[in-house]
Amino acid sequence: MNVTELKNKHKRICDHINEKQIKSALDILKQLIDLSEFGDYKRQWEKHNETYANIIKYSAMGTEDPQRQTIYNRLLVSILELSDLVIQKIFTNTTGYHTYRLKHKLEKEIRLTKDEASKIIDNLAFNQELAEMLKDTVISSETHNESDTNSRQNLLLNVFNRIWLADKFDEGNIVLVRGIIKLDFPWYEKCIFVSALTLSLQRCFDIAKIELLLEFYEHGEDQVRQRALVGLLYGLSIYDERLQYYPKITKKLSLYADNEQISNDIETVIIQFVKSRETEKITKKFTEEIVPEVIKITPKLKDKLDLDNILSKDFSEDKNPEWEKFFEDSPGIYDKLEEFSRLQMEGSDVFLSAFAMLKHFNFFNEMANWFKPFHEDEETVKQSLEGQTANIDSGQFIEGIDKSAFLCNSDKYSFCLNVRQMPEAQKAMMMELFNAELEAMKEIAEEENILNASEKNNKIFTQYIQDLYRFYKLYPLKNEFDDIFSKDLKIHETWFFSAVINDKKILWNIAQCYFERDFFEEARAIYIRLNNEGDNTYEVFEKIAYCNQRLGNIKEALDFYIKAELFDTNRLWLLQKIALSYRKLKDTGNAIKYYKEAEKLAPENIFIQVSIGHCYLDLENYEDALNYYYKVELQDPSNIKVLRPLAWCSFILGKLDVAQNYLNKLIGKEANKYDFMNMGHLEWCMGNKEAAIENYVKSIQQKDNTFEHFMNGFKDDEKYLLKNGVDENDVPLMIDYLQYKLEE
Repeated sequence: MNVTELKNKHKRICDHINEKQIKSALDILKQLIDLSEFGDYKRQWEKHNETYANIIKYSAMGTEDPQRQTIYNRLLVSILELSDLVIQKIFTNTTGYHTYRLKHKLEKEIRLTKDEASKIIDNLAFNQELAEMLKDTVISSETHNESDTNSRQNLLLNVFNRIWLADKFDEGNIVLVRGIIKLDFPWYEKCIFVSALTLSLQRCFDIAKIELLLEFYEHGEDQVRQRALVGLLYGLSIYDERLQYYPKITKKLSLYADNEQISNDIETVIIQFVKSRETEKITKKFTEEIVPEVIKITPKLKDKLDLDNILSKDFSEDKNPEWEKFFEDSPGIYDKLEEFSRLQMEGSDVFLSAFAMLKHFNFFNEMANWFKPFHEDEETVKQSLEGQTANIDSGQFIEGIDKSAFLCNSDKYSFCLNVRQMPEAQKAMMMELFNAELEAMKEIAEEENILNASEKNNKIFTQYIQDLYRFYKLYPLKNEFDDIFSKDLKIHETWFFSAVINDKKILWNIAQCYFERDFFEEARAIYIRLNNEGDNTYEVFEKIAYCNQRLGNIKEALDFYIKAELFDTNRLWLLQKIALSYRKLKDTGNAIKYYKEAEKLAPENIFIQVSIGHCYLDLENYEDALNYYYKVELQDPSNIKVLRPLAWCSFILGKLDVAQNYLNKLIGKEANKYDFMNMGHLEWCMGNKEAAIENYVKSIQQKDNTFEHFMNGFKDDEKYLLKNGVDENDVPLMIDYLQYKLEE
């Protein structure tokens, strides 16, 4: 049985418990216990099975027992937690994963007792105190620094692994983590342990882990508390259905109800998770659209932008005009880069592709380092900038990277590690540019006060979630972890969200985030929820309608567009949407009715004119259709697309000269297979059989056409050929002649 099958069986146990199908859950659990070959689990299963048998026996007999529900609930918890341990045992014995080899090694060592945990905390505290005492001494920098650093790093990694790989926290684990929370350890070390706790909760459920994440959130410094909330929300979302069996924790979580700070924080986290769903799309667009364009224009880049003088004093003033001139020769790329800049400012992850290849450094071989916050005291950073030229202020450079709002911590480390490998000239240029950007950021911060508490808070959430994204997508052993970004967490649908947040504005903002990124299924679900909870505004009706339209649910879209119309707001837009819905539902009469109403409000609107023309075309009212297409041509003479329906309607109405004029214009600019076919029809009706054959052959020879496809269209048009004077007996002859012609 492979890992996926085992996980599915574990999930089925959980699902059966939630559905109160206890016998089915016990049966599957027994299968897994047999695979684990662990006798203690078998004895626990027999005890649970006996307990359940007694419960249903006494229930069937009608025996009253005031403790029955309590015993029943405890049994459900016991079955769930036993299934957690069993699946972890099987993974340890069978997968061969590095994770479980390390876990097995730790389990063979001395169990983490309360005393052992206290010793580890004392060692961490002493090590930190010694480092602070020696921080500014010569002996620290010359003699003790490297060995002390390595010793502490090894201790930190040991603690990280103990937290991450513990299935169920015993007293020793709890003492260890609470000691970390309460004692004065550096914030950046606490952050790493929070990530270990999050990974541990993901791997194996334990209510103690949730409680400890809550304590980190309540008592932690900035950076620590934000990470704790991310881990907490992730855990509460994947284990949402279990919480009902732990009244102690649900009661504690309920105390956060209507807390403005946590409500705002939760909103920020959810929106950032939503934004992470478009990271792959952004990365693909960057690599497939931006990079190839930049490569193509690179030969002109040096001359256009005067790169030899890029570090001149006037660089900051001159670069924007130069770039604007430069991109005049590359239409489209400037707009795309502007779009990327906007996404970056909104907190979208636009740098994944740029830094994905910079995760090969040894630093990233250690799993804990993927979660390490960037900070100025990190030895890895200092070592990467050793030996720089005297005129470079590496301290200012590190500060600039540290304060950068647009690089996540993982990418900041990648950047510093890569700088070390750069040629000196390139390195100096890069550092000077970054220092210049730091000064610019400081000026902006002073002028606009953008680095307020709320902005800093959001920045931490954004950067940490991007760190997590890189770990789950780029870590060499990522296949050993369930990717939290592989599906939408839908935190807003959890019990916890509903219990804590009553502000409908937050739910609306989450829906808007989905909506703006074209996640219409998720957006619609929230808008419908808001509507069911009493929001009957025109905005919610419009959004539900539009989501349904984009999802192809046209009838449902129409129903909500009509509801929105009652508010007499955005009337022009709504009339067009209603008309479009009717047209897609083949109710062309009502479509024309609503388009005509829209036309009264915007008589010069080309889209409305075209749409009415299309409706008349659907009704085969070619005269009226032609009149509307004429209006479009008069208003927008450069519109090539309107020439097709103009030519077609003219042809059907027997206005062959007019049709020929339009087709000649069209073929001279952008002809397709249908244009050549229609020109063939026209030439034939005008008695020019040779020209007709030539155009038919051109139509068939187009890349997106075949003789079979051509014939399907030809047969549909045959009635118009006959109407315009083609002899019915000539039609089969023409078809056969074309086949001979194509064989030549």
